[in-house]
Amino acid sequence: MAAAGFLAASPALPACGGELPEGVDPATGFRMERYRAPVPDVLPGGTVLGTGALKALMVTPGALLIDVYPPKGAGPDPLDGSWRNSENRDNIAGSVWLPEVGRGFLEPGLEAYFRRNLESLTAGNTARPLVFYCTADCWQGWNAARRAVLWGHAAVYWYPGGTDQWREDGGATVPAEPVNFLGEVQ
Repeated sequence: MAAAGFLAASPALPACGGELPEGVDPATGFRMERYRAPVPDVLPGGTVLGTGALKALMVTPGALLIDVYPPKGAGPDPLDGSWRNSENRDNIAGSVWLPEVGRGFLEPGLEAYFRRNLESLTAGNTARPLVFYCTADCWQGWNAARRAVLWGHAAVYWYPGGTDQWREDGGATVPAEPVNFLGEVQ
């Protein structure tokens, strides 16, 4: 897990080249499997946050926290878009929960869900700060942040310790509800 006050920027790299962390598929630029594994301390094109830096960023007007935790369950209901989760999720207060958007490969519907919600959350402002997280040792937060960088978002942050580190460092969590798969954040 990241140190509580760690803050580091990584230079932008092309999608399929440059120095990608170990475990990242060089052809896609994403972690494609075994998402629950030790994570790197760099995010090409983005900034890695520890808890202290996250708390400081959270008081910045406009900073958005995006939880990408992939819940156990049957996924979204194709008829009404509700997520059929078999577990509850607590996340950092003020976060938006976009499940599954941190997979290495996004099926077209899931990619559209992610893009639609980023557009809605930022009102098209690609300079708006976005903080992605999941749980400790979860590559889905890294993948989602990386994808946002590649889609042109300029202020992308990743909190690798996720809700585990947040709670360990004394932060409170609140019950979370995922954004409907067929809708978008209002």
